[in-house]
Amino acid sequence: MIDRHSLLALNFYKKSPFTGSDGNMRYRVEKIEFPIPDTEDEKEVKLQATIWPGPFAFAKTDEEKMTRQTADFSEEGLCALVDWLNEKQPEF
Repeated sequence: MIDRHSLLALNFYKKSPFTGSDGNMRYRVEKIEFPIPDTEDEKEVKLQATIWPGPFAFAKTDEEKMTRQTADFSEEGLCALVDWLNEKQPEF
């Protein structure tokens, strides 16, 4: 089971993605940015969690084996991703 504290502080994600595993499930949490339509260079910042089956690394896994979920770039968003990761873990 993944708990909130194992995913580091929210500020960590401003600069780097975080990868981990729980059983056979591998996961990556990172900051992503989406352009906001009808604005000049403004972007919406979100957190994204990606899961895939082990034992392979993120870069060595086919895209079709990955599942993604996004959430607000906030403490609440990070907690929502923890809940999502724990819901998905039994599938692996």
